[in-house]
Amino acid sequence: LSYRWLLNEFPVFIALDKRRFVSQTNGNLYIANVEASDKGNYSCFVSSPSITKSVFSKFIPLIPQSDRGKVYPADIKVKFKDTYALLGQNVTLECFALGK
Repeated sequence: LSYRWLLNEFPVFIALDKRRFVSQTNGNLYIANVEASDKGNYSCFVSSPSITKSVFSKFIPLIPQSDRGKVYPADIKVKFKDTYALLGQNVTLECFALGK
Protein backbone atom coordinates (compact mmCIF):
# COMPACT_ATOMS: atom_id res chain seq x y z
CA LEU A 1 0.00 0.00 0.00
CA SER A 2 1.02 3.58 -0.61
CA TYR A 3 -0.26 6.48 1.51
CA ARG A 4 -0.58 10.15 0.48
CA TRP A 5 -2.58 13.00 2.00
CA LEU A 6 -4.71 15.60 0.23
CA LEU A 7 -5.39 19.11 1.46
CA ASN A 8 -8.89 20.45 0.67
CA GLU A 9 -9.32 18.90 -2.79
CA PHE A 10 -7.94 16.44 -5.31
CA PRO A 11 -5.17 16.58 -6.59
CA VAL A 12 -3.61 18.94 -4.02
CA PHE A 13 -1.27 16.47 -2.30
CA ILE A 14 0.67 17.55 0.78
CA ALA A 15 4.34 18.13 0.05
CA LEU A 16 6.51 16.25 2.52
CA ASP A 17 9.24 18.31 4.14
CA LYS A 18 10.95 18.73 7.53
CA ARG A 19 7.57 19.55 9.14
CA ARG A 20 5.36 16.95 7.45
CA PHE A 21 5.83 13.19 7.33
CA VAL A 22 3.55 10.34 6.20
CA SER A 23 4.21 6.97 7.80
CA GLN A 24 4.28 4.26 5.15
CA THR A 25 3.72 1.75 7.97
CA ASN A 26 0.29 2.95 9.09
CA GLY A 27 -0.57 5.93 6.84
CA ASN A 28 -0.58 8.48 9.66
CA LEU A 29 0.21 12.10 8.82
CA TYR A 30 2.56 13.78 11.30
CA ILE A 31 2.95 17.57 11.39
CA ALA A 32 5.64 19.07 13.59
CA ASN A 33 4.96 22.61 14.76
CA VAL A 34 1.51 23.24 13.24
CA GLU A 35 1.20 26.62 11.51
CA ALA A 36 -1.84 28.69 10.50
CA SER A 37 -1.23 27.65 6.86
CA ASP A 38 -1.95 24.02 7.87
CA LYS A 39 -5.64 24.88 8.31
CA GLY A 40 -7.90 22.88 6.02
CA ASN A 41 -9.58 19.57 5.33
CA TYR A 42 -7.34 16.53 5.02
CA SER A 43 -8.06 13.21 3.31
CA CYS A 44 -5.86 10.11 3.17
CA PHE A 45 -5.38 8.62 -0.31
CA VAL A 46 -4.44 4.93 -0.21
CA SER A 47 -3.44 3.06 -3.34
CA SER A 48 -2.38 -0.47 -4.10
CA PRO A 49 -0.36 -0.93 -7.29
CA SER A 50 -0.81 -4.71 -7.18
CA ILE A 51 -4.60 -4.47 -7.61
CA THR A 52 -4.64 -1.00 -9.25
CA LYS A 53 -7.19 0.34 -6.76
CA SER A 54 -7.25 3.60 -4.80
CA VAL A 55 -9.44 4.79 -1.92
CA PHE A 56 -9.98 8.19 -0.25
CA SER A 57 -10.83 8.66 3.43
CA LYS A 58 -13.48 11.12 4.57
CA PHE A 59 -12.14 14.65 5.00
CA ILE A 60 -10.80 15.49 8.46
CA PRO A 61 -10.76 19.19 9.43
CA LEU A 62 -7.68 20.74 11.04
CA ILE A 63 -8.15 24.10 12.74
CA PRO A 64 -4.92 25.36 14.36
CA GLN A 65 -5.48 27.26 17.61
CA SER A 66 -3.18 29.74 19.26
CA ASP A 67 -1.75 28.38 22.51
CA ARG A 68 1.05 30.83 23.22
CA GLY A 69 2.30 30.52 26.76
CA LYS A 70 1.27 26.89 27.21
CA VAL A 71 4.10 24.45 27.75
CA TYR A 72 3.69 20.75 27.19
CA PRO A 73 6.08 18.12 28.50
CA ALA A 74 7.81 15.93 25.94
CA ASP A 75 5.84 12.79 25.10
CA ILE A 76 8.14 10.07 23.82
CA LYS A 77 6.40 6.99 22.48
CA VAL A 78 8.40 3.86 21.87
CA LYS A 79 6.74 0.77 20.43
CA PHE A 80 9.35 -1.19 18.57
CA LYS A 81 8.54 -4.50 16.93
CA ASP A 82 11.25 -7.03 16.22
CA THR A 83 12.79 -6.06 12.90
CA TYR A 84 14.67 -8.50 10.71
CA ALA A 85 16.71 -7.79 7.59
CA LEU A 86 19.13 -9.61 5.37
CA LEU A 87 22.68 -8.33 5.16
CA GLY A 88 22.87 -5.52 2.61
CA GLN A 89 19.10 -4.89 2.78
CA ASN A 90 17.70 -1.42 3.63
CA VAL A 91 15.61 -0.98 6.79
CA THR A 92 13.47 2.01 7.76
CA LEU A 93 12.77 2.66 11.46
CA GLU A 94 10.35 5.32 12.70
CA CYS A 95 10.63 7.10 16.04
CA PHE A 96 8.54 10.14 17.02
CA ALA A 97 9.12 12.53 19.91
CA LEU A 98 6.26 14.93 20.60
CA GLY A 99 6.38 18.20 22.49
CA LYS A 100 8.26 21.50 22.56
